[in-house]
Amino acid sequence: MSYLRLIQDTLQNMAMTLASALNVDVVIADKHLTRIAGTGKLGNKLEEDCAGDSLFANVINTGKPQINLRKEDSPICKKCSHLAQCHEYANMTYPIQVDKDTIGVISFTSFNEEQRRIISYKREEYLNMLKHMAEMIEKEIVGIKVKNRLKGNIAEVNEIINCLNKGIIILNSNMEIIHINIKALKILDVDLSDTKIINSPIDDIIKNIDLEDTGNEDMMAYWNIKGEDVRVIYNINKLYLGNGQLSLMVSFDRIAEIVNIAKTYETKEEIVFSNIIGKSHPLLEAINRSKIVAKTDATVLLQGASGTGKELFARSIHNESPRKDGPFVVINCASLPENIIESELFGYEQGAFTGASPGGKRGKIELANNGTLFLDEIGDFPLHLQTRLLRVLQERRIDKVGGEKPIDINIRIISATNKDLITLVRQGKFRLDLFYRLNTIPIHLPPLKDRGDDIFLCSQYIIEKICDRMNKNKKRLSKEVKEAFLQYEWPGNIRELENVLEHGICFATGDRITLKDLPKYFLNNSLSKVEEIPRTSPIDNTIYDRLLSEKVESLEQLKMEFERDIINQLLEIYGNSVEGKKAIAKKLDISLTTLYRKMGDR
Repeated sequence: MSYLRLIQDTLQNMAMTLASALNVDVVIADKHLTRIAGTGKLGNKLEEDCAGDSLFANVINTGKPQINLRKEDSPICKKCSHLAQCHEYANMTYPIQVDKDTIGVISFTSFNEEQRRIISYKREEYLNMLKHMAEMIEKEIVGIKVKNRLKGNIAEVNEIINCLNKGIIILNSNMEIIHINIKALKILDVDLSDTKIINSPIDDIIKNIDLEDTGNEDMMAYWNIKGEDVRVIYNINKLYLGNGQLSLMVSFDRIAEIVNIAKTYETKEEIVFSNIIGKSHPLLEAINRSKIVAKTDATVLLQGASGTGKELFARSIHNESPRKDGPFVVINCASLPENIIESELFGYEQGAFTGASPGGKRGKIELANNGTLFLDEIGDFPLHLQTRLLRVLQERRIDKVGGEKPIDINIRIISATNKDLITLVRQGKFRLDLFYRLNTIPIHLPPLKDRGDDIFLCSQYIIEKICDRMNKNKKRLSKEVKEAFLQYEWPGNIRELENVLEHGICFATGDRITLKDLPKYFLNNSLSKVEEIPRTSPIDNTIYDRLLSEKVESLEQLKMEFERDIINQLLEIYGNSVEGKKAIAKKLDISLTTLYRKMGDR
């Protein structure tokens, strides 16, 4: 397998650092000639393959370094099939070798005459540095191989599962990890350089995991990963290895990543507070505080779980403020790669670094001038840049990367987080002074589980939107679904509600969404709680009134009415089909004939 891919992020950071310090571009390719790290023009060509007759191919095949100070003079470059498309002036390339096998190359390259002169002038110095960097990478790979010995004869499996956009773990019959892909390593926050994971029991890495075959059905659970409960959606399938031994394949993803791609149904440009659906006290309190703050220029910190509508509130504050005619610029601090967040935020001047756009670039903060800058997921803002952000808040001016003069800006800051910033401060991951600057006006957004009947108002609105989009007749929630909705914790809040309702609308055959139409993971986690709830007396108000009247019905008549109510409720759950009625009869421990007779009594 390509061991270099296991440390791809580390290699990209190394390439960026070297390019900045040496004023040359850096590229790293694996033994398949695929670029996995790079800067400048090559930074936009990652995951592309180099030519099979290129200089890189020669270094991999021979295991010897190559120095090419002028491609016109290089016999290797003259024969390269990509010569006509090549814009490199010069390069020097060094092999990365482990156990006498060349697993990739690292190269210093130039795309202009100045860079070519630097490489030529510092030829020996740069070649020694390349050798040193190659040795560093080699030691890293050796450390991984010592801790995590991957079976070479089935390494192709790792190549395949690394292409999948889900975390994949393959276990042997002893429930030990024999394969794991890069996505899984990222979700589990595992560094192969520091942690032995191959051949380790999966229970050492993931606590509370139920290793039962799910039959190709997605399940939801909380896994304990590094002491933290992480909500995942997963499935487990049985496999049989080449030796006939039973194995399991676990595919999974974090629920947070799933719900973050859920569709929203609002037009974000014109959102105001009247667009926010709900009448519960916690929500109205948050709206009223936000309306007051909107009229000022105060810095606001929106706090709430994922899916509680933080961006909805931020846009409403902006659109009902004196800045409503100015720009509203969003930065998701969790989604920007750390190595580009500085240039994205503050912008850069022409020639600030290798690969910079010729005319420079305006940063997000400058683009928000005379408007509002919304810093979403502020808890994930890199610690080393927090001082610069603090200075922006204090001085209302920015310094571009490579710039000589500060630029005055007039912006309002609204930030949002689903993390406890005070805890991050105590852990040394967030600056206390920045927290106080951002926390001028804190506003807490309530989770859906604390909003009572708001869940039905939101459901009605979402159902109408989804039905219109799917060209389906309007649906409504059955009584059992409403009860389950009220008892469910809704960790994904509105986003998760949208997903559950869309699933229900897809599978509902009538005009009502019943429990059987909802996702299996939802049913597994909600119905158990519903069954634990002490039910009120089956004597509803109508029957109770009749009992208190002068005309008291017989006990047999009341019993028949109770039975009808129970059967009606079960029909909503299991459906009116023959199979549904069989399931009801089994649940009530009566024959199907008896069930039909009691249904006839209706």
